[in-house]
This record gives sequence, structure tokens and C-alpha cells, in this order.
Amino acid sequence: MTLSVADQLLRPRTTSHGDNRSAALRHYRSVTLEARVAAASPHELVMMLFDRLIHLLREARDAALQAEAVRRVRATERALAIVDGLDSTLDHSRGGEVAEALGRAYAMLRSQLMEGSATALASAAFAAEEIAAAWRTIGKP
Repeated sequence: MTLSVADQLLRPRTTSHGDNRSAALRHYRSVTLEARVAAASPHELVMMLFDRLIHLLREARDAALQAEAVRRVRATERALAIVDGLDSTLDHSRGGEVAEALGRAYAMLRSQLMEGSATALASAAFAAEEIAAAWRTIGKP
């Protein structure tokens, strides 16, 4: 029996147990993340974004150090999307000096990401870690 191209594409891949386990693990992580996001407060959502941003900045830095351009660009694109998202949520009319300072910090992060050197990316990671530490302090009861 010959399968159509569509049937072949839609058929589950069963190449090896490792592939199935990897797919199951990715699905589990996705479901777990979705549950965490659904239950998170706005403050916790920002912290989750900063945690991911820091991870991506470190990944981009490591890729730059290892001359892995594709990996660096992928991590940089994702990090830029997070920075843009954080920046877009600033309420400059109510946030005053804090919103202005965060806006400047996000602009600096963008600049360092666009530079793309390992040094600039390490500096961006450090800055993001400092901002995240301040957010953690704000969230403590």
C-alpha cells in the first residue's frame, strides 16, 4: 500500500524511542509553561520574561564566543522580541521616572543585542540580571 504525500506528512514519526521521548518532553515543557503562565500574576509574568531573556542573552553570548552565527542570531531575535514586548508595556504617563529609566535600559539592551559581540551580549545579560533582581525585590511581601 502506497501512502499519499499528505498521509506521510501527517503520520506520526516513529524513528526511534529517543525521538519519541524528546517530543514527549518538549510537549510536557510546553504544557507546564502554559499552566505557569495561566496561573501567574502580572509581576510573575514579567519575572518569567526576564528569566527567559537572561537565558537567551547568555545563549547568544556563548554562541558569539563559539562563532556559531546561526545560534547567536536565533537567540538574539528571541531576546529582541522579549525586550520589545517589555518596552511596549511601559506606561509612561503613570510610570514616571521608573518607566523612563526602564525605557532607556531597554534601548541599551537593544543596542547591545544588535552589536552582537560576546562582550556586548555579556553586558546585556548583566544589565538584565540587575533589572530582574530589582523586580524580584519589588515582588517580595
